[in-house]
Amino acid sequence: MRVKRQAVHDAILLAAEQEFAENGYVKATISKIARRAGTAPSNVYVYFQSKLEIVLAVYEPWFKRQILDLEQAVADKTTVEQKLTSLLEGLWKYIPHDTRGLTTTLVQALATATPQDKYNPELLRWTEHKIAQVLSDTFRSESASSVDFLALAHMIMFTFDGVGLRHNLRQSINREAQMITEMVALLSRLDGEGEKHPDRRDELEHQLTE
Repeated sequence: MRVKRQAVHDAILLAAEQEFAENGYVKATISKIARRAGTAPSNVYVYFQSKLEIVLAVYEPWFKRQILDLEQAVADKTTVEQKLTSLLEGLWKYIPHDTRGLTTTLVQALATATPQDKYNPELLRWTEHKIAQVLSDTFRSESASSVDFLALAHMIMFTFDGVGLRHNLRQSINREAQMITEMVALLSRLDGEGEKHPDRRDELEHQLTE
């Protein structure tokens, strides 16, 4: 059994990020990443099971920083509309269009992944829980207490994937601004008076601690 070394692990991730940035996820290979890292392809598999696992390891630290910064930015806003706009602009505009191309690389990876790649959805779960908590903190009225914020967070991340895909395809159609405006208007109604339903905040708290 080979002993894992942090320096080799870090070298593989740095080499992978450079390879993805220059050639894209699809054209990058384990052999090319290993060559950049100064190690053998077989040694890469000591640290990572697949190229998909590598791209997630590259993407996760950066993405979590973006989400934590976004969480703080939303908290700094005053009104429901401002908070929602800040949240959706971050997720549907700024993060997918990052200048390093990390989100584009992730979209390419997920679009071409197979069951054999053993995708780990832990980062998605973490992100959806964060978004759900932000939404729960944003909507404090009784009329919003019945909303399944985790399901809503899942829908928001589905759109995030779609925006990332369109950006990857270099689509000339860009309606993120209109999408955000309409979604903010739609979600803002949750804070108004409406039909009363059972309070689901305790259920959300249970889901977030699972």
